[in-house]
Amino acid sequence: MEYLLIFGGLLVAFITLRVWFGARRAKIYAEIKKQKYNVMDPAMGKIAQPLKKNDRGPIG
Repeated sequence: MEYLLIFGGLLVAFITLRVWFGARRAKIYAEIKKQKYNVMDPAMGKIAQPLKKNDRGPIG
């Protein structure tokens, strides 16, 4: 039973450190690119453009 608690604790610690270091690495990369850390990618705006009203024609 103790082994399960030890393994669970190590697993949680490993995942926490991995997420923390990944976020830290992403922040450093964004600073290198001279961007804000949580800014949406401008290319995403091109993908999610709203539809025009007259894009849809009659069905029949």
